[in-house]
Amino acid sequence: AVRSIPEPMPEELWAQAVRLARAHGASPIARAVGLDYKSLRTRMARTMEPAGLVKPTFVELPATRAAAPAPVPTIEITAADGSRMCIHLEAGHGREAASIVAAFLGSRG
Repeated sequence: AVRSIPEPMPEELWAQAVRLARAHGASPIARAVGLDYKSLRTRMARTMEPAGLVKPTFVELPATRAAAPAPVPTIEITAADGSRMCIHLEAGHGREAASIVAAFLGSRG
């Protein structure tokens, strides 16, 4: 017996099968029409990708972001007479603040 080689399916029919598979699922359409499931899924995937665009495989992100400045310690003092003083401390200058506070409170005493 001579075995005949099946003719390739026309693109127009593949397009219809892909459209139906999008609406009803690839597996039911492949079974109902007698198509290879993997071939149908491949064609579905191909038609979803915009032509001419290349999918990126690597995206470079910056190594570090600029660090937010550290909060500056602040001392706020209100004297009994309502006078106020606010001191913003810089690193390593905490001892100086003590004498400033003493002078502020001593001048009110």
